[in-house]
Amino acid sequence: MDFSLSDEQRMLRDTIVRFASNELNKGIQERDREQAFSRDLWLKCGEMRLQGLPVPEEYGGSGLDPLSTAIALEAFGYGCHDGGLVFSLCAHLLSCVVPIWKYGTDGQKARYLPRLCNGSLIGVHAMTEPGSGSDAFSMSTRAKAVDGGFRINGTKMFISNGPIADLVIAFAVTNPEKGYYGGITGFLLEKGTPGFRASQKFEKMGLRTSPLGELVFEDVFVREDAILGGLGGGSTVFTHAMDWERTCLFASHVGAMERLLETST
Repeated sequence: MDFSLSDEQRMLRDTIVRFASNELNKGIQERDREQAFSRDLWLKCGEMRLQGLPVPEEYGGSGLDPLSTAIALEAFGYGCHDGGLVFSLCAHLLSCVVPIWKYGTDGQKARYLPRLCNGSLIGVHAMTEPGSGSDAFSMSTRAKAVDGGFRINGTKMFISNGPIADLVIAFAVTNPEKGYYGGITGFLLEKGTPGFRASQKFEKMGLRTSPLGELVFEDVFVREDAILGGLGGGSTVFTHAMDWERTCLFASHVGAMERLLETST
C-alpha cells in the first residue's frame, strides 16, 4: 500500500506550514505569559478556512476529505508554535463545526457554518460537568419541554473556548428514563441568550492561550429549532464528534512532535 502524499496533499501541507510559520508565531511568549487568546490570529486562520477544512465549499469551508483534513491539521501543528491556538482551533472545528455540518438542518448550516468557517464565530462543545466528565450517564443538566421549546438548567465545566464562545452545542437530559441513548439532546445556543453565560475562567499549566472555563445555564429558553440532530439524538452527535476529534486532534500533535524532534537534534 502506498502511503505517500498526493501532489495536492503535499501542496496543501506546504501551504499551511508556510502560512503558520510566517503569520502565527510572533509574540508567543507574551501571549502565553498573559494567557491571551488572539482573535486577530484566529481571523487570519479563518482567511485560510482552517476552521472549516472538511466543510463543503457551499457553506464556506475547504471541502477536504477526512485524510486531507488530518494532513492539514498535522501541518498546522508543525508550523504553528502556539499550541493553545492549535488546540482551540481543533476544538472549534472537530467538536462544533463538524457536528453542525453533519447533523444540522439546512437552516442551521446556512446560519452558522459560513461564520464558523471564516472565524467570525467561535464554537464550543459542552458536555463535561462538575460531577461528570464525558460520562453522559451522570449528566445533571436538564432541558424541560415548555410551550414553544425547552428551558435548560445546569452547569458545564472545563469547556475549551468557553470564555470566548459565540456559539455552543450544549448537551442536556431531555428524557431521564431513556438515559444516554435517546435521552440526551444537543442544543445550539448563541452568546447573549438570556440566562446563558460564561462564568469562571481557569488558569492552566499548558495550552495557556486556549481559554478554558465554565458555562452556566439558568432557565435558558431555546426554541425547538435549536435542537441539533433531533430530539434524543445527542449521543449520536457527541460520538461522531469524538470520532473526528480523536483522529484529527492527534494529527496536530503529530505535527508538533515532528517539529520538536527536529528542533532537538
